[in-house]
Amino acid sequence: MTKISDWQIPPSVTHNLEHIPQDRPIALLIRHSVRDALPEGAAAYSLPITEAGYALAHQLGTLLGDKLRSLHTSPLTRCTQTAEAMKAGAKKAIPILQNRLLGDPGVFVLDGKFAWTNWESIGHKKVMEHLLSASTALPGMARPTEAARYLVRQLLALGGNTPGIHTFVTHDSIVAPTVSHMLQAPLSMGNWPWFLEGAFFWQDGNQVHTVYRSFHESSDADRLCQFSKNDVIEFAKREIAATIGLDSPARFFLAGGAFKSLITGKNPRDLDLWAPSIQDRQLLVQTLHKRGAKSLSGRPFADAFELADRIIELPHKVGPESLDERLALFDISVSAIGVEHHGNETWSALIHPLAVKSLKQREVLLLKPLVNWKYGLTTLERMRRYAVELSFSSQAEEESAVWQIFDSQSEEWQTGMIERYKRTCLGGFNVLQEIKKRQKRM
Repeated sequence: MTKISDWQIPPSVTHNLEHIPQDRPIALLIRHSVRDALPEGAAAYSLPITEAGYALAHQLGTLLGDKLRSLHTSPLTRCTQTAEAMKAGAKKAIPILQNRLLGDPGVFVLDGKFAWTNWESIGHKKVMEHLLSASTALPGMARPTEAARYLVRQLLALGGNTPGIHTFVTHDSIVAPTVSHMLQAPLSMGNWPWFLEGAFFWQDGNQVHTVYRSFHESSDADRLCQFSKNDVIEFAKREIAATIGLDSPARFFLAGGAFKSLITGKNPRDLDLWAPSIQDRQLLVQTLHKRGAKSLSGRPFADAFELADRIIELPHKVGPESLDERLALFDISVSAIGVEHHGNETWSALIHPLAVKSLKQREVLLLKPLVNWKYGLTTLERMRRYAVELSFSSQAEEESAVWQIFDSQSEEWQTGMIERYKRTCLGGFNVLQEIKKRQKRM
């Protein structure tokens, strides 16, 4: 049995704490504190930290003190206990927030049932070697590079604009692959994280810095949020795994604003699923009910369900048949991204060129001509909302295109556009005020 004196805070952590910037948010992705050897089977899930582990985590919390700004943790017992000990040591009245990207199942696992077969067939060592260096996905798991970038994007987003240390307590099986792919150099077992050892991430302009032990790598921040096919497919698979399930027999499209999460790092709240046929829609509804989704009311054009902290909307109308036809009906470039699930566990993506341009220029762009121009005022509010959410600019010429449509209509059609806006929007962003001013001038 180990004594408390047998353990220390990893020297790399204390060293790097002294040398990281003090004037900005820092994300610390850290392995939980000391535990006993993992038992076989389900008992490993609830294995706690030891007395020495609590004392060491408390010591680290004391070392962080007032620098500790937020605490996030894997739901597993040894991680939540580590976070509680750190909080007590820091004497900070902050909430401890659970995040399943940090464990149960963790960012590298999409479906725990399917993923477990990898441990059974090739063993833990081979699974970890794959996560550290491979670019392909094992069954039930995510592509490691895209998953690591997605996790770091979320860590930085959760840190927000508050300077200090934002700590994320997780497992060695998440720390090591994340560091490996952010450093773009596979870690050896000699560089495996100790208990309470972790990596520091922060953003400086357009550069994201990764520091682990003596390694320090900076990379272009745009690498974290590309609108590439791999990125959007991996994002879609993660959301579908949490809601519909990867084994759904239905063919459907996930398309629309959910992909903003690749830019913001925040979990999506709404998922728009589009069924190309009545049969596919019925399969989706059946699956949602089977997985315990709660039906919601009040949607004029769709059935809505709540599941896994997501709102899933299934439009009443089915079709069109193809994903490119579906995206052609959209109005804002950032929404013109879609992933198709083909019903046989295969996936494809379609990304409108203007979505990529919008991201590069950090501007909200319209898809012209507006196919659903009758809802142009709704488009206008959404453009402004997107600009705020993404810290993009909303160009005057893009908004002018919407106002030109409105101004060219008869009074009757303008009234119809206003009524559609009131039915489909939350209100705000001065749209109604501007309508009144324009009508007075006419």
